[in-house]
Amino acid sequence: MGRHVISFRFDRTQLATITTDALWCVVACDLVRQHTSLCQFLVEGSRGHSSSDIDRLFKSLIETPLFTLDDVPCEELPVIVIDALDEYGGLRNDSSGWDDYEGLLRMLKHWVQVDHLRKFKLVITSRPENHIAQIFPDSISTHIDIPSGRDVKPGDSTSDDIRIFLRS
Repeated sequence: MGRHVISFRFDRTQLATITTDALWCVVACDLVRQHTSLCQFLVEGSRGHSSSDIDRLFKSLIETPLFTLDDVPCEELPVIVIDALDEYGGLRNDSSGWDDYEGLLRMLKHWVQVDHLRKFKLVITSRPENHIAQIFPDSISTHIDIPSGRDVKPGDSTSDDIRIFLRS
């Protein structure tokens, strides 16, 4: 469809570099590449930021700049893909990053509920974990199950699509 795609992938083995801060900074920088008018927000939003202020970072780098793109037709707005949300937090067994993770889930839920953000297509991939499913109930999101592992059946259109993709 010719739409710009901004993507970010959480990887549980990259705990030190794959954070909520990194996610919003990647999305903001990529938005600025496509819409240079947003540059001022990137500069202002990155000043005086502390990593414990997830809400302020989201508002200054993402929500406020996206509000200014109100006159851009929906078909020209980027699609934002957050891949492997379930891998946020890495392989650690402690709860030191739980507040940050809950903050991220809260911001994503806010995204799908606020009118001026909802026009941006947000695609989130994840295993069907309960705490994620609770944040994104069917009433505010569309869930698409893609079978994997033993759930993939021969001749299944999903597995055929994946096979065609990998071959190409």
